[in-house]
Amino acid sequence: MEKLFIPNEDHVFCRVGVDFISSKDHKPRASAFRNTPVTGNNLSCDWDRYCTAESSRALIGRQFNTRTGRPKDPNKFCIYKFNVGAVRNMNFPGREQQIAHDPIYCDPEMAGAPNNIAHSIMIGDKGNDEEFRIKLVEAGSWAIGPGVMKVA
Repeated sequence: MEKLFIPNEDHVFCRVGVDFISSKDHKPRASAFRNTPVTGNNLSCDWDRYCTAESSRALIGRQFNTRTGRPKDPNKFCIYKFNVGAVRNMNFPGREQQIAHDPIYCDPEMAGAPNNIAHSIMIGDKGNDEEFRIKLVEAGSWAIGPGVMKVA
């Protein structure tokens, strides 16, 4: 499957587990935006050219939890939206981020690992730098937020 360039004016959606949302201000905690796995160099997201916030969230229910082997519950996730250009142009030396299209496609599709043409990755070290990840939180906004669980 062809990987395309994502323009700066587009957006990507990142999932945020409800356990990673502050009960004080209802914003994502800085720890919500670590690389996955933490030792890796990227964070998964979905490109808005090929999905909506709702379809990105719904896809979670077709993925298996690696610990239990059962489908994940999309109701335990919110969706955070980032402008691609804003992320690429964050002025934070040593923590530069790129966003690249990285579609997932298998034929036949694997149970628990659904095909996802919208899949993209936010590439760059997010490390243990909480100050950087707070700036990342400030660069985005809820598409499907806590409590309301509908597109804002």
